[in-house]
Amino acid sequence: MKSNNKVYIVLLVILFVFFIVMFLLFGIDNIKKESYSSTIIVGNSSVFQYKKERWMNIRMKTSLDELSWNTFKVYQDKQELGDYELWYSDNRWYAFDHNRNAINTEDSIFAYDGNYDLKINYPEEQQVSNLEYVYQVLMDNNISTSEEFTSLYKINFDIDNDHIEEEFYIVSNAFTTGYTPEKIFSIAFMVKNNSIYPIYQDIRNNNYYDSCKPYYNVFLDVNNDNQYEFILSCGKYSNQEQIDILYQFVENQFKILISNQ
Repeated sequence: MKSNNKVYIVLLVILFVFFIVMFLLFGIDNIKKESYSSTIIVGNSSVFQYKKERWMNIRMKTSLDELSWNTFKVYQDKQELGDYELWYSDNRWYAFDHNRNAINTEDSIFAYDGNYDLKINYPEEQQVSNLEYVYQVLMDNNISTSEEFTSLYKINFDIDNDHIEEEFYIVSNAFTTGYTPEKIFSIAFMVKNNSIYPIYQDIRNNNYYDSCKPYYNVFLDVNNDNQYEFILSCGKYSNQEQIDILYQFVENQFKILISNQ
């Protein structure tokens, strides 16, 4: 009988140790992830908020006003400006130092405020010397390879932390001058291990004023997991609001986490 009790005690100790180890391995990490919160400002077009592993699109003026005079880490023209207080008025953000002196900023700022440091990266745009993948994507979408491009470049960046840089392409004929194409196209895609992964695609009949030219805005680790996400923005004609889309690469495909559309 005593030996049976000893066996039960040993089993209980083993189970207790097992649950403690599992909690230390996974429980603390999950609690930490759920505690992450951040607010991302993309120019004057988008405000994305991350709380309890969920994304929210902040649009209401009362919610935007609540963010005024909070301190954000501000970037402009792919360079870090520093920590500034932002104030929302007349549908735009204004930056001030801690003495409330105005800082000269443009519409293209990127800013974030959070309880953890977001890793920010602005990879350099490069010319495309080999058009093999570009032509393949065009042909797959029944677009002539003789089209003129108004935007054509790639970015090399290791998005998934496998120590191999992927290639991110942009190809578009939006905002043409001097001729009128029948179709307007804007396409973004990634090449990894010689395979093409679609990201963004907008192909439509040309109605002159509905074009949108995409670009890779910023690469950032939004959830502190050492793998990068990125914001793809798409600029439109005149004063129309640009499109901002936050993408994540997961299970060999791109997933939209949040968009301002």
